Amino acid sequence: MNKESYKLDDSLGYRLFHASRLMMNRLNHHFKNNNYPLTYEQWQIMSRLYEKDGQTQNQLAIQNERDQASVSRLIDNMIKRELVKRVPHITDRRINLIYLTEYGKDIQLELEKLAQQTINDASEGLTEEELATCLSTLNKIRCNLRK
Repeated sequence: MNKESYKLDDSLGYRLFHASRLMMNRLNHHFKNNNYPLTYEQWQIMSRLYEKDGQTQNQLAIQNERDQASVSRLIDNMIKRELVKRVPHITDRRINLIYLTEYGKDIQLELEKLAQQTINDASEGLTEEELATCLSTLNKIRCNLRK
């Protein structure tokens, strides 16, 4: 593509970023309107803990492709909101495991419904095949950029 034909609005990066930002904003909106003290970034941590409770901050950082410092800040805020707690590792006190609180566990189904609603909002008008193709294409893009 030559320089004259490049249009930001038509670029892959811009469209991916814009769609991602809109989805994050929509999910944040759903959480706020339903009185859940949660952001999209915190939702990512909660989702990983719903899959496997009691992970290290490092494991959560790797899974969410974030640096440890930002995950630590997210967890600090989630502790203040009584969503998660840090528990020292049984054999290695230098390591903290992150667990859901009872409140964090209790709201799982409602949060998942709101996340699914956001996905439904974003995929409105797409066939199952189009959505599957979209997800497959996004996975290929992620793999290409990890090289």
